[in-house]
Formats: sequence, structure tokens, C-alpha cells
Amino acid sequence: MATLTIAEKQQEAKFGFAFKNLADKNYNQTDKEGNDVGGFSAIYTGLLQFDIDALKAFWDCGLAHLGSKGRPKIVEIEEAIEARIDKDKGTEELFKEAFREIDSSGFFKKDAKTFWKNLEKFKDMGKTDEEKEENAMGAQIMLDGKAELLGETTESTD
Repeated sequence: MATLTIAEKQQEAKFGFAFKNLADKNYNQTDKEGNDVGGFSAIYTGLLQFDIDALKAFWDCGLAHLGSKGRPKIVEIEEAIEARIDKDKGTEELFKEAFREIDSSGFFKKDAKTFWKNLEKFKDMGKTDEEKEENAMGAQIMLDGKAELLGETTESTD
């Protein structure tokens, strides 16, 4: 369970329409072709890359179910994350909790499955061998991040 202590109150991230709507509104990204990636994908990818801003976005959206009057402000979320980093002596556990929760949530189960299915296809895309190699390397970085966050082992391709 992903929890964070904010203003001396233990808060739990929840996944549903409140998360999705806020993620799409505040954290959506656009790809090279100008297509919306979607807030879920931006946060999910950011967590895989150990991006601290993705962790902040995860908590912002994960607490959206509390509504406008109960949801902590971004500055409060940042302070809570910083306190947790100090307590844990790093970010590893925060990232693992966040990723495991979002990856296994029933609400985003299909989105996560589609993400990995598309990543497999992406590995072989490209017009040149160089592009294909770059795409394969990028996909491997994501797979390695997933394995680390889920505590799985991967075989090195070296």
C-alpha cells in the first residue's frame, strides 16, 4: 500500500476517475507527432525513470479522491516526500511503493498491460538499424526500471 504522511495524517493513494482526470488535466504530455500521451502514461513512464516529478505527480493524483477541500497542496506533498526521503535515506522505497500500486491497480490494469505491449512493438520500430537499436535500448531501460521497481531480476544482455 502506498502511503504518505502529510500534515501528520497518513494518506493512501487511490486509483479511479479522480486520479485519471487530474493526471490528464495536469500531467498529460505530447509526443513527437503532437499526440496526447495521457497523464497515466506520463506518470507511469516517469516512475520507471525514477523521475522525482513523476513521484510528486503520482501523489498529487493519488490523493485527488479527497476532493478540492481535502486534497493536500503540492507544497505539502513535496514536504511529505522530502520528509520520507530523509526518513528512508533515499527515494527507492517511495518509487517502489508508487510503481507497485499503480501497476497492480485494477483501474489501470489494462493501461499498464497496453503500455508494455506497445513497448514490445516499439523495440523493433525504426527506419534504420540505428533507430531500431536506439528504440531497443530505450525499451530495455524501461524493462530494467520495471524489474528494479518490482524487485525482479533481469538477465544482462552484455
